Amino acid sequence: MKETINANIGGRVFTLDRDAYDRLTIYLNDLRRRIATDTDEVMDDIEARLAEILHEGLPSQMMVVTLAMAERAIARIGKPEDFGTEKQSETKNNNGVEQKLLRRSRTDRSIAGVCGGLANYFDIDTTLLRILAVCLVLFAGMSLWVYIILWLLIPEE
Repeated sequence: MKETINANIGGRVFTLDRDAYDRLTIYLNDLRRRIATDTDEVMDDIEARLAEILHEGLPSQMMVVTLAMAERAIARIGKPEDFGTEKQSETKNNNGVEQKLLRRSRTDRSIAGVCGGLANYFDIDTTLLRILAVCLVLFAGMSLWVYIILWLLIPEE
């Protein structure tokens, strides 16, 4: 006897056995780490396609999605490696929990990539952080030395 889980994939409800659920969860999380831009929109599209493929493979709505069905759907969508490499800013620690690393950005930089790296680390808009940094330097008395110290201490990607 296998445990089953009801899951909403792409707006459709499916009953999956535990193995299929675990495999699809790992797959979707791996894809999320590899997609560079518009992650939510792209992931919604991938989940919708995954739901279509799973729905096609079920002869009846009462059927349970098995690991083999999940593997076939994954094969049709593509391997996570096909979607790019994992983002540099995230790694997994010993417990398998994702950790973000603070790094100066090589691509999103005006001077040294400090604001780009901080914006990536805190998941905020880079332009907003740059405006905030300039305002702090001009009006709040934050020294330019703070920026220079961060430039020296934060490693580059």
